[in-house]
Amino acid sequence: MAQEAPIEIVKVTVQGREIVLDPKNMKYNENSLGDYMNKEYGWVDYLGKQLEYAQKEVLLADIEADRLLGLRYMEAKDNGQSEGYSKAFSTSSDDVVAARKHLAERKEVVGHLKAHLRAFDKNHENAQNRGHTLRKELDKLNRDIYVSPDDATCTFEEALNKEE
Repeated sequence: MAQEAPIEIVKVTVQGREIVLDPKNMKYNENSLGDYMNKEYGWVDYLGKQLEYAQKEVLLADIEADRLLGLRYMEAKDNGQSEGYSKAFSTSSDDVVAARKHLAERKEVVGHLKAHLRAFDKNHENAQNRGHTLRKELDKLNRDIYVSPDDATCTFEEALNKEE
């Protein structure tokens, strides 16, 4: 028997706002399927926009890290240091390391948002399949309710004779 997957709520920050990535927003059952399908697009739209904002933050963090790296490299070269020393000095500088760590954190946010959107996409497929299965089950069930076995195969004449 399959075990329940651990549900982990992830909180990320995009443009200074906390975004909660809660897998519980993807839960549905036979009774809530219609409501889920109606609300799902809003979540996907919202999270897609947050992903775009987060990707912009990655680009800006990358630009800042490159800028600081260049400044520290020029600083060492201007002081007459060798190529190797200048490179080592610039990459190990505290502000450059902090900027690269910030870049890594921004990339992690993008990764979390992409993973959550992929989960929504897969869940959408599952919800559509479940809805289709439910409709097929209801079609079969309704046929059994509305059509009795005696009425299933008869000719027009036999149907007229039954009424008499």
